[in-house]
Order: sequence, then structure tokens, then C-alpha cells
Amino acid sequence: MKKMLKNQKGFSLVELLIVIAIMGVLAAVAFSMFAGVLGNSKRRADERTADQIAKALTAYMVDSGDSELEAFSDSTDPKVIIKELQEDITYPEDAGKKYGPYLTPKEGSTASYDNFEPQFADHAGYKITYYPSLLKADVEPVEDASAATVEEGT
Repeated sequence: MKKMLKNQKGFSLVELLIVIAIMGVLAAVAFSMFAGVLGNSKRRADERTADQIAKALTAYMVDSGDSELEAFSDSTDPKVIIKELQEDITYPEDAGKKYGPYLTPKEGSTASYDNFEPQFADHAGYKITYYPSLLKADVEPVEDASAATVEEGT
């Protein structure tokens, strides 16, 4: 009888519980690391999108000579400017000459701010600063919706 008990092979309940607890801790650590990587990639995607918008706006300013952004229907709202950069822009002083589009909407979609809206949860929009004397624009994602403005730089 004693021989039979000694020859039994397998894991005890305590050993199984320890292994399950270790796997749970490893899964929690891996999940938290993945969540951080995902947040960082969305933050970087917003920064790249802001750079793309800045380049498009700068290209428009250089092409048209519209350094004061007068051709946009509302040159104080970043959402309007981003939407209109995806369409043909008519500058009034050029007798109806069309410029653009400078941004390409997502495949199969129409021009909309939603095509370029921030992905990161903490970003509420974009702040656009344009420099008429340099024919240049800077765009950065902002966390506060009230900071999402268009302003002239010095």
C-alpha cells in the first residue's frame, strides 16, 4: 500500500494554485505594458497628423500667397480649416483660381474634420499658429478644447 502512494505522479493543489497566481501576475504586468504602448502610439500618431496639417497649410499659404488665411470660411476655427484643406480652396483675389486639396481624406470618405481628429484620449483638438511673414504654419495637439484655436504668430 505504501508503495502505491509513493508512485503517484502529478501536481498537488497547492502547486497548481501557485502556478496560476504567477501567471495572473505576469498577465497583469503584460496588460499594463501594452496599454502604455497603445497610448504612446496614439499620442505619436496625433503629432504626425499635426505635422501633416501644418505642411498642408504651409503649402497652401505658399501656393496662394494667402498669408492671412482669408479664403477659409472661418479662419478662427481649426476644424473648419482642416476640413477645407481636404477640398478645393478658392482665394478671392485670384479671380476664382482653385488651390488644393492639400489633405487627402481617408479612402472612400468625404472631406471632414473627423478624418484628422486626434486619436489620443487626452487630446481635444489642434492649435494652429500661422506666421504670415514666413508663410509658415505650426500645428500641435492640445488637451483642452478651449486651447484649440487659430492664432497669428509673431
